[in-house]
Amino acid sequence: MNKLTLTQPMISDVSRLFAALGDESRLRILKVLLEAGRPLSQGAVAEAAELSQANASKHLIHLTRVGLVHREPSGNLVLFTPVSPLVPDVCDLMCAHVAARVKAAYSSIS
Repeated sequence: MNKLTLTQPMISDVSRLFAALGDESRLRILKVLLEAGRPLSQGAVAEAAELSQANASKHLIHLTRVGLVHREPSGNLVLFTPVSPLVPDVCDLMCAHVAARVKAAYSSIS
């Protein structure tokens, strides 16, 4: 694995990305977008993520600002897609980490 030299601006950017991923609603939105496999409108995202339109809009704006989601106007709609192919990898890595912690905690109880 290549080691990166993290500069202070890079650390700040990574911190903002993890902060964005630290919100349950934003994770649900990313899950919806990743599973859709195609661009979705804000309304479709809100419905699938079980969020209000206003709440989905707020979170989609935040995800767009930090570079995790791409926003593209399409006629009278705005469509959203995950930006990087690394987004699912990061989500998978975090889910695997959580699963391992749960398994370890369960093993210590049994």
